Amino acid sequence: MKQVFLVMTVFFLSFSAVNAQDWTKYKSEDLTFVATFPKEPKRTVQKVSTAVGELDMHMIMHAPTAGDDNAVYSVIRSDYPAEQFKDADDDYNGNVLDGAVEGAVKNVQGKLIYDNKVKFNGYPGRSIKIQMQGGFIYINAYLVENSMFITQVICLTDKDKNASIQRFLNSFEIIKTK
Repeated sequence: MKQVFLVMTVFFLSFSAVNAQDWTKYKSEDLTFVATFPKEPKRTVQKVSTAVGELDMHMIMHAPTAGDDNAVYSVIRSDYPAEQFKDADDDYNGNVLDGAVEGAVKNVQGKLIYDNKVKFNGYPGRSIKIQMQGGFIYINAYLVENSMFITQVICLTDKDKNASIQRFLNSFEIIKTK
């Protein structure tokens, strides 16, 4: 009985420690989202070549150096040309999201563990998990009109399913809603 109590106590304390950390709320009016990071993230912009031309990829990222269960927490936003989505239907949006999933798996030479279709504030999205060498990537991708939002957490294999993954992913909110 004492062992069960000890195990329950250790579990509760470790869960409480993760949830008790003072995370930082990051709000971007211009990128129209809010997310909570373990520490203040850094913001960068990269130009990326795509089938529809060069796009700005806005990245808000925190990469802990030590003392965290995860290697990276990030939110990425890319805006596609509005005319590309002028008469978009669910099939078209699904194809765009399919491409995002395929690209993510290919970029890390990984294996897709799951790919769930989701709705977020009325917008189409995907919740995926990719196994890559040494770890996993958890990604939520949402297509909001002509903008793609991607939230992701990268963890090492032995830290899979830690509480901070869902804490971060669930903290994401789009300021502009349908």
